Amino acid sequence: MTLSDSFATLRAHIDEATTASLTHLLSRVGASGRSEEFSRAVVTSVSGGKRFRALMAHVGYAISSDTALETVSLPHLSAALELYQASALVHDDIIDKADERRGMPTPHRTLADHHASSSWIGSSTDFGRHAAILVGDFLFSAATSAADEQALTLREDCARAFARRFAHMHAEVALGQYLDITAEQTPLDPQRTDALSTNDSLEVALHKSAHYSVVHPAILGAICGAESFDCVTELLDVLETILTPWGLAFQLRDDDLGVFGDPAVTGKPAGDDLREGKRTALLALTWEASSPAERRALTDVLGVAPASAEQIATATQIVERNGRAAHEAEIARLVADGYAALETSSLNEDSRTLLRELCSILTTRRS
Repeated sequence: MTLSDSFATLRAHIDEATTASLTHLLSRVGASGRSEEFSRAVVTSVSGGKRFRALMAHVGYAISSDTALETVSLPHLSAALELYQASALVHDDIIDKADERRGMPTPHRTLADHHASSSWIGSSTDFGRHAAILVGDFLFSAATSAADEQALTLREDCARAFARRFAHMHAEVALGQYLDITAEQTPLDPQRTDALSTNDSLEVALHKSAHYSVVHPAILGAICGAESFDCVTELLDVLETILTPWGLAFQLRDDDLGVFGDPAVTGKPAGDDLREGKRTALLALTWEASSPAERRALTDVLGVAPASAEQIATATQIVERNGRAAHEAEIARLVADGYAALETSSLNEDSRTLLRELCSILTTRRS
């Protein structure tokens, strides 16, 4: 069975575990008719998505325990990772003022519409934003509850390591998010080639996404599959060395899709990352290779929500012409770094084969 086939089989179990964990918590805290729209926003937030983080945890467990991937069962950790992902996305969409994700209205948008249709007093926009913050908070609570359930199944030494790693993960995402919004507020002078730094963009990607999307989930899964923490410490170091560059490549591929992806496939409007002013490595590489006139055309759309389709098209052409090839070369370099670490590792051939397939899925995807 290929890795893609295993993922397809596991995904149904991940979806079931995530929904069950969320439904249980909503019932436990006493959600009722008065909070119906809130509950609906919470549940809708976990629909769709690729489930990469939960699947990464299964890969880590399979390698750690030396078991077949399709036989791994991690309902609590799967739910914890996907609920945390949903929480982070709800808050991210508020920060980015994004009205759409996966082809559907975002929670702050649907809750604002609910306020408007109910003829309530006050600002619908403010209500939607405030209520969506609470939706994200609830999802985070559900994630930590599921993580606690997973920790209870582990030996004491593994449970401690698991709890530390899970806390590390969400703390690092907060740091990465802060670095991201700080970068977006930095003014860009079209006359300065060094106004954007590729290294700074990669640092944001590392903290906000690469570790969180790929490395931490795999390590959490590996801890769950270990007989003791002492038995798995060397493996954790090996996985981190291999997966960190692939995690960065995963995020860089996502950044490429944020500019060039098909909206029908990605679920996001064309050029959305440009409108949001994302200071990605793709943008930094483009900026460094562009003329002052081209940089001015970029600044006309970066972080400018009303930018026209024509302006977005012009900016996209500049990125295609000046930055995309160098960006692909950076992805290839990161993939090679991970492969080099894999080939010099002590992992057995089954684990190596699994990780090679994983790299292809992470870095060549189209959605």
